[in-house]
Amino acid sequence: MVKKLTLILLLFPLVLNAADEVEPTADGWKGEGELGFTSTSGNSDTENLNARLTVARELEQWKHTASLDSIKNKTEDETTADSLVLKGRSEYSFSEKSYAFGQLRLEDDEFSGYEYQRTLTFGAGSRFIENDKHLLDASIGLGYRSLKDRETGDSEEDAIVTAEAKYEYKISETAIINQAILIEYGDENRNTESDTSLKTKINGNLAAKISYLVKRNSEVPDGIEKSDKITTISLVYAF
Repeated sequence: MVKKLTLILLLFPLVLNAADEVEPTADGWKGEGELGFTSTSGNSDTENLNARLTVARELEQWKHTASLDSIKNKTEDETTADSLVLKGRSEYSFSEKSYAFGQLRLEDDEFSGYEYQRTLTFGAGSRFIENDKHLLDASIGLGYRSLKDRETGDSEEDAIVTAEAKYEYKISETAIINQAILIEYGDENRNTESDTSLKTKINGNLAAKISYLVKRNSEVPDGIEKSDKITTISLVYAF
């Protein structure tokens, strides 16, 4: 039996007379807020809430970004997903395409088997493709990671190699496909993420977005699945 899905989103920005394009402030700042909520009732009751806030600043050769992501899912009064990820990154450009970076990433995922995962990495990257339709950016780095097992309380620390790739395809003036891949490879655990999304402009600064996130840890405690797959639908407001 097909379950009825009701999508509830905050629609008040639709009435705003926003500009078609968001320009950075005089200090180079701009940002993006994202919020989505889905609810299913009938044979089963589920609720999903996802939120994201991203801010960025570009000033001469420097680019600084920070983001906060939260996902929570509840099925039949049982929480099945609950994660919070904080990420900060600074890049220094040597040329139009090449840069060095430093990045801090903190993750608290109730269902990963770890109480927390923290990584600090430094490396280099390049924008291999950058034109009106396509953007391809990739980087590689070396870093340090600490993990804490949720069941035993044991902490693990190891050196890691990281790789990230971001691809953006501008389908039209109002639609963009994004693909982001993250790999953190260490002796204790190999963490991978794949985030695929389609964003469609609605009006001015407002857009609708659907994304599919796959997260995987190679080593998890007994009874914990190695992979999580999460689909979200949300509204995005640029500022």
